[in-house]
Amino acid sequence: MKTQNIRTILSFNKNYSHINREERNLAAIFYYALLHNNNAQRFLRLIGDDNPCNGNDFGIYFEYAFLRDLWHNIDKEYENDVKRNIILELLEPTNIAELKSTSILEFNTYFGCVPKPSNQFIQSPGNWSIIGNPKINVKGFNQTVDNNEEFEKVCKFKWSFNIKPDIVIHTSKDSAICIEAKLESGEGHYPANPNEEAVFNKRGIKERISQTSLQKYMMEDLLGIETKFVFLVNNSNVKSDSHTTITWQEVFNILDTTNFHPFTLDWISNYS
Repeated sequence: MKTQNIRTILSFNKNYSHINREERNLAAIFYYALLHNNNAQRFLRLIGDDNPCNGNDFGIYFEYAFLRDLWHNIDKEYENDVKRNIILELLEPTNIAELKSTSILEFNTYFGCVPKPSNQFIQSPGNWSIIGNPKINVKGFNQTVDNNEEFEKVCKFKWSFNIKPDIVIHTSKDSAICIEAKLESGEGHYPANPNEEAVFNKRGIKERISQTSLQKYMMEDLLGIETKFVFLVNNSNVKSDSHTTITWQEVFNILDTTNFHPFTLDWISNYS
């Protein structure tokens, strides 16, 4: 091994944890902390939530994908009818009568399912595509949904099956706290794909859908869960229209870190 490397040239001899800028890693540290020393209850008190953390329905989830997994869990015997009904009931498209009677292949084709439409089962909205798959001549729903308001609704529905909030605390089956953790990056917006951006621009749709507003739509409108939203950031100047903003320092200052591994304490010390 060479005696000279980037670390030696920079005279850097600290642990990586002192300079790590990966927000997922920091969110994972926070998730670990919430599972110990009654810290979940401490955090709930910080955001003004008095729900207990010891009920049978209590749970803490990292990279929450309830909507995706709920769809996957639909009874296989009746899945096509159930899935079609869910989509049409929530989207309420203007051509609902037509979509009720189409074949499975035609239904999936209408929403531009990728990699290609199935003729056997109704595909997840997470597989719908705005632009389709030109390589095999699959058109996206940009070409089948003409009305802009309806088009945006289909987009939000599709994106909701792909997003995964960083941490969600269920205080019951019907109530939760949704946490979006940020470090240096700003809040994301949809569409994020340049090709999809081009479609929005061509349609004259100027307004973009924020990451936090999409979470709100998923949690409350699609899952029916009464939710408090928290935007966890490094800089108190960062704000969200839909989420309560709290800094990492505020959070880590109220945690009980007794018996935490030194590595974890190293991480937390950067922000407390």
